[in-house]
Amino acid sequence: MRLRLAHCTSADLRAWTGLSGPQLQHLVRQLWELAPDTGPGWPWALPFADRLLLVVLAYRTNLTMQQLGSLFGISHAAAHRAIDRLAEPLSQLLGPPPTDRRELWVVDGTLIPVHDQRRTAKSKNYRRSINVQIICRARDHCVVAVGDAWPGNRNDAIVSRETLGRTLPDHPRLSGDGGYRGSDRIRTPRRGPDGRIIKNRNYRRFRKRRAVAEHTITRLKDHQILRQCRRRGEAINHAVTGVAALHNLKIDIR
Repeated sequence: MRLRLAHCTSADLRAWTGLSGPQLQHLVRQLWELAPDTGPGWPWALPFADRLLLVVLAYRTNLTMQQLGSLFGISHAAAHRAIDRLAEPLSQLLGPPPTDRRELWVVDGTLIPVHDQRRTAKSKNYRRSINVQIICRARDHCVVAVGDAWPGNRNDAIVSRETLGRTLPDHPRLSGDGGYRGSDRIRTPRRGPDGRIIKNRNYRRFRKRRAVAEHTITRLKDHQILRQCRRRGEAINHAVTGVAALHNLKIDIR
C-alpha cells in the first residue's frame, strides 16, 4: 500500500507527523505560494501535497531515503529530490522575529549529532555534534529565531554572538543561563563578588523562566532528525529551521 495524504485520517496524520489534517492543508497552501511546481523540468513522481507529507515524515521519523521511497512507492532518488526541493522553502516559513519589545525571550543552545564531519567537532555530550542556538518566546513557547550550526565544541556565548548577534536586532528582554556570562545583550543570573551565582528569590524566578527554552528544545527533538541528522552542508540549517517552523504550526501560532 502506497502512502498518500488524501487517504490518511486525521488521527493517522497526528500520530505520524504531530500535525492535524487542517494544519497540514494550511502548510501545503503556504509552501505552494513559496515554491509552486511551475516551469520546465521533469514531472514529479508524487503530487505536491504528498511530497510535503514525505518531508514532514522525514523530519519526524528520520527514516532513510530507501525507507521513505518504499513507503510512498517511489525511488530513493525521487524521495531525496523531494526533500531537497522543499527543505529550504519550509525553513523560510519561520519568518523574521516579531517586533514587540515587551515580550520575554529566552535563549539556549543544544547539541545535535550530525554525520557531516566538516560541520561538527567532538563535544562533551556526543562524539560529533553541532551547537545550535534557539530563541523562544516565554509566553507561548513560540520559536523566534534559530542560529546557524557551529561545531559542538564551541560554548554558547560564542555561538550566540557569531550567529544570532549579527542578524538578530537588539531585544531588551533576552535572557539566558550562566553559560552566556559576559554577553552584553543577554541577561544572566546575578553573581556575587566571588563570581558565584546568587541563589535568592530572583534567581529561582529567573530559573523558571529559563526552563521555557529547555522545554521548547525538548519539543523540537520530538522530530528524530534532531537526534541523528544525516543531512549535509547548508541542509542541516534548513532541517533545524524547518522543524522550528513545524513546531510553531503545531502550537497554532499565527
